[in-house]
Amino acid sequence: MRQIPQIVQITQRHSQPEVVDPYQAVLDAWNASDFAQRLKPGKTVGIGVGSRGIANIEKMVKATIDFVQKRGGIPFVVASMGSHGGANAEGQRELLAEYGISESALGVPVKTDMAVEVIGTNSWGEPVYWDKNAFLADHVVTLSRVKPHTDFRGKYESGIVKMLVIGLGKREGASQHHLWGIAGLRDMMPKTVEVILEKSPFEAGLAIVENARENTALVEIVDKAKLLQREPEILDLA
Repeated sequence: MRQIPQIVQITQRHSQPEVVDPYQAVLDAWNASDFAQRLKPGKTVGIGVGSRGIANIEKMVKATIDFVQKRGGIPFVVASMGSHGGANAEGQRELLAEYGISESALGVPVKTDMAVEVIGTNSWGEPVYWDKNAFLADHVVTLSRVKPHTDFRGKYESGIVKMLVIGLGKREGASQHHLWGIAGLRDMMPKTVEVILEKSPFEAGLAIVENARENTALVEIVDKAKLLQREPEILDLA
C-alpha cells in the first residue's frame, strides 16, 4: 500500500494587486467623483477616520484633505471609531495620532469629542445617533477598509456602512448595536444606515481593499446614492 507522507511542502500563491502610489490614486479618485461636482468653495467637510491600522492611511487622509482644500473647501478630521480609544476624546485623539492622524501632521483640526445628535429613529424603533461635529458639517466623507467581519456574515460587514453607523454613532451607537449581538450588526445596522443616508450630510466614502499582505490593493469612491448596492460588491472582492 502506498504511504502518504505526514508532511508535504506546498507553496501558497495569492493574487497580490497593489496600488503603487496610494496618495495619487486617492486624489485622482476624489477628483473624478460625483462629489467633486457638488463641493463648493467655503463649505466645511468632515473626514471620518477610524481606529483600524489601515496601510497608507495617513497618505490617503492627506490626499482627501488636499482634494477638499484645492476646491476651496474647509476640511477637518472627525474620529469615527465608536467606543474605541476608551470611549473618550483624549483616547481617540491618541489612537489617531498613532497612525499619523494629528493636527500637527495634517494641518487641519482633528475633532474627537464624543457628543452626538439623535437624527432620527430606525425601523426597529431605536434612536439613530450621529457624531455632532459631523452632523454640523456641510458635507461628510469617510475612509473605510472594506473586509469580512470576524464575527458574522451579512450583506454589510466591515466598511463604509459600519463606519457610518458604529464609528460615527460614537459610544451610544456602538453600544446600542452591540447590545443586540450579531443581529444588531447584521440586521439592524442596514436599517440604521438608511436613516443616516436620509438625514445626515454624508456624501461619499473611500472604500479601501487590502491584499493578502495587507497592502493597498484597491481604492474606490462610493457615492451616497450607490452605497447600499456597491459596498456588497466590494466586500465580495475583499
